[in-house]
Amino acid sequence: MRVIPTGMEMNRFAGGDGQCFRAQVNIEPQRPTLVHVGRIAHEKNIDFLFRVLRRVLERVPDVVFIVAGEGPALAHCKSQVEALGLARHVRFVGYLSRDSALLDCYKAGDLFVFSSRTETQGLVLLEAMALGVPVVSTAYMGTADIVRPQRGAALAPDDEAGVADVVIDLLRDPQRGAAMATQARAYAATWSA
Repeated sequence: MRVIPTGMEMNRFAGGDGQCFRAQVNIEPQRPTLVHVGRIAHEKNIDFLFRVLRRVLERVPDVVFIVAGEGPALAHCKSQVEALGLARHVRFVGYLSRDSALLDCYKAGDLFVFSSRTETQGLVLLEAMALGVPVVSTAYMGTADIVRPQRGAALAPDDEAGVADVVIDLLRDPQRGAAMATQARAYAATWSA
């Protein structure tokens, strides 16, 4: 028996205007930016990423986090952002069209961050990588197959401080980020349909 993953339609990931998207959501061009795309549900472990953000802010005080998607945990996530004092640093942008705005959103990020423990495939990781956005993720279930080779992705430990350290190191090293972006595109292409 052999697992055959869902193939990526690589021609769909050739565009994206991150600077335009940043302008639409009031993020300055050079501001360090994290992105998360997906259904906003409790099993996606997005709460964890907000706690990571709080740690990142201690050393990268101008970082901003874009959260794209809708789902049953959206109200909870918004209240957690308020409770943690992160409202100035988080942009909830809702559901985005897969043909244009979503690509722009991915490209607006310096890094794509992910911490779900229940993914069967982790296609959003490959979508980010196909657009040249390096990934920082924990590795569970389907995400492990994508992240463990560490080609365009950084494998982070499953603790807030550990993920924050990986994010901070990458945000502070643009040359490494650029190299990872190139690796990400090449690696995503190996998942082409």
